[in-house]
Amino acid sequence: MDARFTAEQDEIRRAVRELLRRRCGPEESRRAVDTPAGHDPALWTALAEQLGLPGLALPETYGGVGCSVTELALACEETGRVLAPTPLLGTAVLVAPLVLALGTERQRADLLPRMASGALTATLAAPPGAALGLTGDNRAEWAGGGRAGGVQARPSGGAGGGAVASPRSAGAALGGPGGAPAARPSAAAEGVEAPVVVAGPRAAGATLGGPGGAPTAGPSAAAEGAGAPVATQSSRATEGAGPSAATQSSRSAAAPSASQPSPVARSLPEEQPHAPGWRLYGEVDQVLDGHSADLLLVAAHAGGFARSRTLLFLVPGDAPGLVRTRQRALDATRPQARVQLRDVEAELLGDDDEADVLGALARTGDTAAGVLACEAVGAADRVLEMTVEYVKQREQFGRPVGSFQSVKHRLADVYVQLQAARSAAYFAAWATVHGERRVGGLALAQALEALHTAAAEGIQLHGGIGFTWEHEAQRYFKRATADELLFGSAHRLRAHAADVARLFERAEVSV
Repeated sequence: MDARFTAEQDEIRRAVRELLRRRCGPEESRRAVDTPAGHDPALWTALAEQLGLPGLALPETYGGVGCSVTELALACEETGRVLAPTPLLGTAVLVAPLVLALGTERQRADLLPRMASGALTATLAAPPGAALGLTGDNRAEWAGGGRAGGVQARPSGGAGGGAVASPRSAGAALGGPGGAPAARPSAAAEGVEAPVVVAGPRAAGATLGGPGGAPTAGPSAAAEGAGAPVATQSSRATEGAGPSAATQSSRSAAAPSASQPSPVARSLPEEQPHAPGWRLYGEVDQVLDGHSADLLLVAAHAGGFARSRTLLFLVPGDAPGLVRTRQRALDATRPQARVQLRDVEAELLGDDDEADVLGALARTGDTAAGVLACEAVGAADRVLEMTVEYVKQREQFGRPVGSFQSVKHRLADVYVQLQAARSAAYFAAWATVHGERRVGGLALAQALEALHTAAAEGIQLHGGIGFTWEHEAQRYFKRATADELLFGSAHRLRAHAADVARLFERAEVSV
């Protein structure tokens, strides 16, 4: 392994850092996260058009730059330094590699160039840590039991998919008298994941409590403690009923005109004749940029228990039956949403419903972990830099506090931990390109620990100002904690890596 960066890699880092210095300062970042989208579209356009960042690791055949994941990881180190709120992680790190690996040539040719240009944003609708195999075997711990994170899929014709429930059976299953479904407590109230019922349009309405098979409106965002719903569409079963004036007004306001088509109208490739369709039903929480992404890549379970398998489906952001609600996230620079799919029409990613989707998700997770490790290293480097600058300026007892031996030792410990994490992150970014796998999780564990330590020490050494909302130190601490909640804590990442390497398996020793 040659640890030296090439001139091209140094130039990529310099260009990204310079653009972010001009366009993504602390005030610009705070304003961006308060917008409905959760990011600055102008910054995203600049990163895409001036630097080609979304397509940095995509082949030139599909409109990309033709670099590798290593260059993308180095660029993400710079975005991590400023905690840039962009849809880069979901679009370029999670979805684009899966489309490239599993998609048909038609899907790749239609979707990847638009992702590379920044015209199409995308996200993975699946629990990141579990689905990507970072904290456990995604075949057993996540997809096991035929749940695949809470979303079920069935062919549009109703054959071969999950069990299709009638209105009476759906109501009886949920405990309603006389076939009417009883109110189901939320998953947050029960502390467990809510069960999912696969149903057709009429059965879905009965399951949700609507009269005559028509679905009722979901609980309000205020009642759930989440943000306002971004897009709500009724199922096809209610198309014949006349909507209220308020509903008509909201739909007409949201509907694009004929001269100005919706930006997500072409999220999916044009369908081939006689291509089998699928319908999805279920719910996914903690979807990165799920409220604003133009395209959702949904992981769902299909085939019941006879042919149980996990598949990936393409769902446009404006699909009928798709409900997206922005959730309040600990780290506002990583906006999240709850995605509900109520009999939503979807397109299968690829043309083989027997493809090794879980293996592809695990490989993508290993690559994403290396990129996230570099991002965390960039954030830790920046917070250490801010802390060193501050202790040089702040004086106590007539001298800078940075001259005190105890402060020096604490910052030296942070520096040593940061450099170790940097080496691990760079190796993980290099290893994924050269065929070495299962190193991303360990690098991410070390990087998250370094970021957590650097942010905590930064808050302490900044004194009283470090605890205030106005200071930047608290944002880096939130990033470290939120990433652990999303992708897995350091001890879980290390435990899974140890299980994969079989470090603690008992072996018989002959004497």
